[in-house]
Amino acid sequence: MLTLAQPYALLFALLVPLALVVRRVRRGAAAAVVADLGPALAAGAPSALAWLPMLCRLCGIAALALAAAGPALREETATYAGRGIDVMLAIDLSESMAAMDMTEGERTVTRLEAVAQAAKLFAAARPGDRIGLVAFGSRAYVVMPPSADRQALDRALADLSVGAAGRRTAMGDAVALAVKRLTDAPGLAKIVVVFGDGRSNAGELRPETAALAAADRGVTVLAVGVGGDAPAPFLVNHPLLGQEIVREAAPVDTAALAALASGTGGALFRAEDAAGLSQAIDAVLARAQSDMVRVPGRRDIELAPLAAALAVCLLLAWAALGPVRSPRWP
Repeated sequence: MLTLAQPYALLFALLVPLALVVRRVRRGAAAAVVADLGPALAAGAPSALAWLPMLCRLCGIAALALAAAGPALREETATYAGRGIDVMLAIDLSESMAAMDMTEGERTVTRLEAVAQAAKLFAAARPGDRIGLVAFGSRAYVVMPPSADRQALDRALADLSVGAAGRRTAMGDAVALAVKRLTDAPGLAKIVVVFGDGRSNAGELRPETAALAAADRGVTVLAVGVGGDAPAPFLVNHPLLGQEIVREAAPVDTAALAALASGTGGALFRAEDAAGLSQAIDAVLARAQSDMVRVPGRRDIELAPLAAALAVCLLLAWAALGPVRSPRWP
């Protein structure tokens, strides 16, 4: 929204057309004594360049009046007050997450794509809280530490790909790494949300050991079992036939996920399809209570310096073009 600190300064710009009207009236009276305008018309109309000094002067005066009015663009902003909570999302990148048994609207997507979108919705519903990301396959690594930067998190989630961390699943290492990042977190609560199928077959730590470490440090683990138990469709590249859809078993180890979560006072939420994933996110949000309060604010982008600079440029152009023959107003 455009605002003006001194709107009455714009009245100065009205003096320009007023002066031109007075000038025209005076010259009209003087021209009344001319009996024959033929010689004047024969001299030809002024060129376009001849009008340039006049245009620069008028626009320069208008820009000067605008600068004096103090224009600014006002943007509504918001900050968040409170201790908040600290969350680490741990997302499985193993082969099972390529199963195409999820939907997004009318489009079939992989489990990883559905989880990435659900994680974005979760983060958007927790503005002000600090959220980080751990990805895991055969190994686990920190994608980003806990942060309130939602754009950075969205970019990190969009860059995740199946198999980027290996084909197997080091779920215990992922939880332990997330817990380590939350050890000194300042929030009211410290939560790890694990998205995966629960089958841990790689890494140095067992999920049970990671759960004990989380409980010792006051970290709650919430697990979301992604996918159904029936054979799921996978898009594979056949050496002779090219891309084709095959169905393979990709069951969810709910017992392992439940044991991981319950050891820290957390819970397991099952997401067999898109609707189940949405319900699981709602349940996680209900468990991850925060004290963050939105504080409305505003930010003004001053435009007066820009208008003043434009006025100076136009008036300097008028002065430089002074030698150009200007047309006379009738």
